[in-house]
Amino acid sequence: MANLLWKYTWPWAVAATVLVAGFMYWLYWESSSIESGLAVADTAAGELPQIPDTAFVQDPSRFSRQRILLRPVHITDRLGRATLAADMPGLDDYPLILERSLIEEGVTVVGGDNLTVAGQVYALNDSILDVYAQRGLFDRENRERVSGHSTFFLVDSLDFIFPGEETGADTTGS
Repeated sequence: MANLLWKYTWPWAVAATVLVAGFMYWLYWESSSIESGLAVADTAAGELPQIPDTAFVQDPSRFSRQRILLRPVHITDRLGRATLAADMPGLDDYPLILERSLIEEGVTVVGGDNLTVAGQVYALNDSILDVYAQRGLFDRENRERVSGHSTFFLVDSLDFIFPGEETGADTTGS
């Protein structure tokens, strides 16, 4: 009886083994072709136009809804969970708001840090400030510092600039 059972089931056992092996190979092949998620530091210096400080501070709204790169950006203060105040030549306490992905990754930026930031410029008005205050992106006592500007920079990626690193104008964005 066992011989008879084995006679009819061994082809199914072989087919199942080949099928599982084929599926595992397919999973391996597909996973190797998927791009890994970019780390925060890798995305800031992509193929973006680096905007000179002087052009940006004259009129940040000119770069509205364009993804750009700013370097160096000196952080003067943290205004809340996701809001930073940045000083650039001729533009003090300019608001930078970290995108949700940066907050979830646990990126910590403090006053005194120098950054390369990539992101977009958006208009800033009372409605936006109310929504961001409700979400806890900045501390309510810092609202006046944030509302003093007509635009803000939404940071989607950043990289820290450490002492001794090149901070000159690199127009390639790398």
